[in-house]
Amino acid sequence: MSGNPQFSSFYDLTNLPDQGAGVTIAPGAEERAQIAAWLNIDSLEGLKASIKLSRTASGRFLYRAHFDADVVQASVVTLEPVYSHLSSDFERSYQLAPNTSRSSRKRTTPPVVALNQEDEDASEFVDSPVIDIAAPILEELSLALDPYPRREGEAFAQPERAENAPNNPFAILKKLKRS
Repeated sequence: MSGNPQFSSFYDLTNLPDQGAGVTIAPGAEERAQIAAWLNIDSLEGLKASIKLSRTASGRFLYRAHFDADVVQASVVTLEPVYSHLSSDFERSYQLAPNTSRSSRKRTTPPVVALNQEDEDASEFVDSPVIDIAAPILEELSLALDPYPRREGEAFAQPERAENAPNNPFAILKKLKRS
């Protein structure tokens, strides 16, 4: 993966209703092509995500998501296309930084997310109430990809060595050492 997937969907947490909100993300063909290029896969045939946002406390929010994706990757054995369906459920917890103000909503750049690396279940601190709700989907999708895709029944086999293979330089050196 390199650079930015060029796909975002921003949500302002200050506008979150008390009962929470549900959001569906389904990128179009052009956006899926950009995401596939970012993921370094042949194609992303489909991607649909359902996100539920809720307030857990003052300045704390829970992000629950489910996605389904149809991807095409090249086989590591034959380079033939390998089709797979990926699906995942996950959640994130966000906490607004104490100095977050409503004026930061007008920001045009994506918010900076600082991770607390001591506790994996800790909230992610955000410096703006406007978050990119597509970014966690793309991150989880990238983690769900098979790093070594193969078609069913494919296996990498070492090429057989010929009995009358020409001597390599190391074999010649080995013979010299014996004499």
